[in-house]
Amino acid sequence: MTVRIRKCDEGTEFAKALIGAEKAGAVDSTDAQSMAFYCENIMQTLVGAFSPRLVWEGAQKAGLTTLQLNKLCVKKNLRALDDLQWS
Repeated sequence: MTVRIRKCDEGTEFAKALIGAEKAGAVDSTDAQSMAFYCENIMQTLVGAFSPRLVWEGAQKAGLTTLQLNKLCVKKNLRALDDLQWS
């Protein structure tokens, strides 16, 4: 799978994490890299129209793990995701 970086995300920490996740693979990626991949792919399926980069940045600032972010998405806690997106 080749990671596609949106023009608006080029040069960001989010883009670096996505590229790192692709290079490292699922087993060897860091939590930040796994979360970037999660936000870019799985989160979009679960909750829809949230910015993957902004949610990732907010989750990183809040010190969340990928598992914690996943729990917010599975519960459809849109208010918490919105708070992360705009933090």
